Amino acid sequence: MRVIYPYTEKRTEESWVALVRYAPGGETFYLGESDLAYGELLERLWAKGETFLVVEHDIIIGRDTIPEFATCEEEWCSAPYTYFDQPVTTSGGGLGCTKFGAELMARWPTMMHQANQLPCVGHANGHWCTRDLAIYTILRAGGNFASQYPARRHDTHTEVGHRAGLCAHGCKDTL
Repeated sequence: MRVIYPYTEKRTEESWVALVRYAPGGETFYLGESDLAYGELLERLWAKGETFLVVEHDIIIGRDTIPEFATCEEEWCSAPYTYFDQPVTTSGGGLGCTKFGAELMARWPTMMHQANQLPCVGHANGHWCTRDLAIYTILRAGGNFASQYPARRHDTHTEVGHRAGLCAHGCKDTL
């Protein structure tokens, strides 16, 4: 399983230290050049069809996080955390610490492209802020073909840490 660490200049020190300690082979991707870079990265990863775990740059993983996800047989799973005093199971479900399995990508190879085309109010299609909602919406609804049956997110993994604060660009306050 690949461990993917997308980050910008807003990366937290605690998150970085945890990644280096618990996932030293994690792959880092700087996404600060474009608001669409996160969606583009996810689409490229999806097209490769290899299981990957996203650990966002403000998530603090623990000693057991990576082994727990590596042994989980579910095609879509995540670790809970709190954001805006709400669990990530609300709204788009959050991508903070989420695994996408090769089986899901194989049966639905166009899903991430579809998610990047899904309009989300107040944001350009593919904007980093709405990747969780777009992905969650499409996976929960299902597609037009038998292989695109709705996915169920397995969210019983151990909770991970998350930095407190406002959305990086303030949209949560205005929408």
